[in-house]
Amino acid sequence: MIKDMTRSGIEISNIDNKSILTGSKIFRPLKIFSLQKGKSCQIIFSNYGGGFVEGDQIYLDIHCKAGTTSAFSTQANTRIYRSEHNKSSLQEISGKIGKDSLAVFFGDPIVPHQNSIFEQKIRWELEEGSILLFLDWFEGGRILNGERFAFKSFFTDLKINISHNPVIWDRFKMDPEQNNMNSPGAFLNHSSYLNIFLAGNENLEKVKLIENHLHFISRKYFFDERGQEVSKCEIIGTACKVNENVFMIRCSAKNNHALQPLVKELGLLLSDKDLLGFNPMEGRV
Repeated sequence: MIKDMTRSGIEISNIDNKSILTGSKIFRPLKIFSLQKGKSCQIIFSNYGGGFVEGDQIYLDIHCKAGTTSAFSTQANTRIYRSEHNKSSLQEISGKIGKDSLAVFFGDPIVPHQNSIFEQKIRWELEEGSILLFLDWFEGGRILNGERFAFKSFFTDLKINISHNPVIWDRFKMDPEQNNMNSPGAFLNHSSYLNIFLAGNENLEKVKLIENHLHFISRKYFFDERGQEVSKCEIIGTACKVNENVFMIRCSAKNNHALQPLVKELGLLLSDKDLLGFNPMEGRV
């Protein structure tokens, strides 16, 4: 049951072997759309105004109860509009995934516009036997408009716990006015990044299925036998098995379009009947 009346909340329950939205309390500027996709529930996030306007704040609690299968996606790129008065936009998400559940967070890229300020804090708590596949996708501005790393500040903080023990804590901050985004230690000639985090015990069959496909994707897109110079590579990436509960991919590209084939393949995998049973990116990539 959704108890906090100061925050938006979503509750998904297993009813007759289907994952169904059983609780929803949404405050502006957040909007959601709920779709029933066979056994799975898909929640699509959107914003009034098409993105984060200066000073917008979203506080969201997500509870995926035991035995549920859920996908969370976005209607389009999450745009962060310019800050005229030096005020930040904020997003804070706190999620709980019950026992033997699968949750997929499969949003489109965050795109901060010129002079924007954005920060987000995301926390996930997984119970025994649950799985989270989380995509963290970013593009450094409206690249096709010639706007590249023109925002003021961008900060993201992701933490994932399994049975209250932290397994992933990823923090990233960019201040283009203070740091050179074109340095080899930053983005060089790239403008986009994609992080894929798979959290869940390696002995779970669904984890094995997803992890094997992530290995396949990494070999297909990241390893070039011709040994190109880094500055000439359209995509740079690596796949890493951290421990028995975490597998991750990190990659960057010259632009968002270069990463779309990779994301499309992952979406196709999720349509497997043993996972989501549908492609959360269908019609958008």
